[in-house]
Amino acid sequence: MNNLQYWLWFVMAFRPGNERIWEMITPFQDVKKAYEAVWEGNHPSMNSKEKTVARTTHIEQCDSIIKYCEEKGYRIITFEDDNYPPLLRNIYNPPAVLFCMGDIENFNSRPAVACVGTRRPSVYSAEITERICSELAKREFAVVSGFALGLDSAAHKGVLKADGCTAAVLACGLDVNYPKENEKAKKLIAHRGIVITEYLPGTHPDRYCFHVRNRIISGMCFGTLVTEADEKSGALITASHAAEQGRSVFCIPPGDIFDKRYSGVIKYLRDGAVPVFSHLDILYEYYTSEYFRNHDSIMKWPELYGENDILKRDSRTEKKTRAKSRDSGLKEESITCENQMVYEQLLDEMTDEQQLVVTCLKECSMHSDEIAQASGIDSFQILAVLTELEIMGAAELQPDNKYRLL
Repeated sequence: MNNLQYWLWFVMAFRPGNERIWEMITPFQDVKKAYEAVWEGNHPSMNSKEKTVARTTHIEQCDSIIKYCEEKGYRIITFEDDNYPPLLRNIYNPPAVLFCMGDIENFNSRPAVACVGTRRPSVYSAEITERICSELAKREFAVVSGFALGLDSAAHKGVLKADGCTAAVLACGLDVNYPKENEKAKKLIAHRGIVITEYLPGTHPDRYCFHVRNRIISGMCFGTLVTEADEKSGALITASHAAEQGRSVFCIPPGDIFDKRYSGVIKYLRDGAVPVFSHLDILYEYYTSEYFRNHDSIMKWPELYGENDILKRDSRTEKKTRAKSRDSGLKEESITCENQMVYEQLLDEMTDEQQLVVTCLKECSMHSDEIAQASGIDSFQILAVLTELEIMGAAELQPDNKYRLL
């Protein structure tokens, strides 16, 4: 008997997403010891109903779930496993158990952004969602969404078109065909990304499942992008979770500020959400955030009663002001530097790493991994440097996924 059975037992007995699971396990810092105390009814916080549930849920029942998942090719990931999504560990009430189809290690190796919105989007929102998610995928970002019709599907589609990594977070069991229209997409997503859920096989979705599921979508990512949502949209629940979790919230400015379909987006923009005019706004926010600098994925037991501090963006305005000033200066210089390439005009402002990349790109266009090898810069860090050069207007990513100087 291993710890997987104990984790499954808690989920079976007290249902997925129930924070009582952590209230029972955390004091012991050991899931087996917690199980023994709860099953015997010796946990001090248990009420009579919970004691009855515990006594009538048998550990042997977990074996059939494990066997069923093995036959289906599903992976079962517990909170204490190494391949548990690292950012998800740090939210309030993280899932105790996750069921997964696909390559979780590939997903965990990338920065991730959530993308959510209405099930009945405008053509404008659908097109911009697909395009931005595709551009993020080309830059080795994973995109997480809820596998619903509408903008969730547009997000997944944009990533798949770019042959990137996307994660679909379900509000039901992996073996449940919901929504029916998206069933064929599961295998496509699992090929390079993941289909993931905290719900046991055979669980059908209800309204409660969707609300509970949304904390996972935002929790797996450093930020959440809302592309279209009215005031009652479920996408705003995900955005709310992101804000409570201390993650960034991004919004696409509406095509029509008087269109009620965007009223939820406008609310978040007023409250300080980052406006997104291209994928570069999201990349900038990531590479200037603590998520890029902090790769600590050591397992920590959830803090049930602590308040999450909301991260402050204290440098964005200053850097945008500098960029604006720089752009103004470039316009003045353009009269005397008409024959100079853009990157040559910016060399004095570049860091040593940026200049090293420019040197590599002078001869020809190159893929990011080729640039990393030629420059000696870490393969993960190189994406940040390339993004900085894109934001400066010194380089761009071409359709063939090669970078070139401007």
